[in-house]
Amino acid sequence: MFLLFLIPILIGIGVSSQTAINAQLRSYTKSPYLASAISFFIGMLLLIALTFITKHTIAIPASVFSNNPWWIWLGSITGAFSLTVNILLFAKLGSKLAAVLPISGQIMMGIVIDQFGLFSSPITKLTLVKIIGLVFVILGLLSIVGIFESSKKVSNSSTKRVPHQFIWELLGIFSGVLFAIQTATNGRLGVVLHSPIHAALVTFTVGTIVLIIISFITKAPVLKFNNNGNKLGKKDWWVLIGGILGGINIILIAWLAPQIGTGAVVVISLFGQLGFSILVDQFAFFRSSKIPVTRLQIIGAAVMLVGIVIVYFV
Repeated sequence: MFLLFLIPILIGIGVSSQTAINAQLRSYTKSPYLASAISFFIGMLLLIALTFITKHTIAIPASVFSNNPWWIWLGSITGAFSLTVNILLFAKLGSKLAAVLPISGQIMMGIVIDQFGLFSSPITKLTLVKIIGLVFVILGLLSIVGIFESSKKVSNSSTKRVPHQFIWELLGIFSGVLFAIQTATNGRLGVVLHSPIHAALVTFTVGTIVLIIISFITKAPVLKFNNNGNKLGKKDWWVLIGGILGGINIILIAWLAPQIGTGAVVVISLFGQLGFSILVDQFAFFRSSKIPVTRLQIIGAAVMLVGIVIVYFV
């Protein structure tokens, strides 16, 4: 059972890697929506191949629609919505709030889902010890993303509020809530379809369609990517594997959530995601900008790890 709790760390590492890789893909597409659509499409192709390899059919029996609650399909919609909102949040609110707000929503909703067993999730009751652990987790993640930086830096760079900022902030939290719902509903869909791969395929198919539509609505420069795509060459092929990582992550989430609970998947994967993001910045992996790790970030990662141990192993 302990090994199952290590898998979300790998999921988080995959998410962090996917984010950095897709950032490089955006340099070719000149559009975040088109980059996400391409990433989802590649992930969808992988999942179609895996579906055939595992001898499952792509078709969904009519009985699945009639004999199961409507919410098992929510993951396919909430995933694309959350991804799109996060792209907009980064542009509107900056990297810190774009990270913290959805994460806060994920943690809160993950706790609620586990507390009440929503979406047929395993029930994990909240106790005083778990609350203390969650406080450590939240303090740790706030330290990692730099919320506790000196007030001078914050005042010099982020005092200017954007129009309707409060609405954007609520939307950021809501996108995190939807991501937690996606984790739970995809887990249930995987059980219903007897295949987490098939469940992930449903999510990626709908996500691909939604993002393609958004790309056309926003007039993404498809032809420009077609020209730039010829420059990918042998060195830059890796900018296309973000979708593969995303597909694998969704499979693991759909398989794992029914076993250890939505909250555990969400919180522990966030530790892997934020921890590996520090390494990506420190060593400039995937051609990202080099941002030296700070002592506060290291302390934050340690505090977050202590919190996770308290919540799930004490």
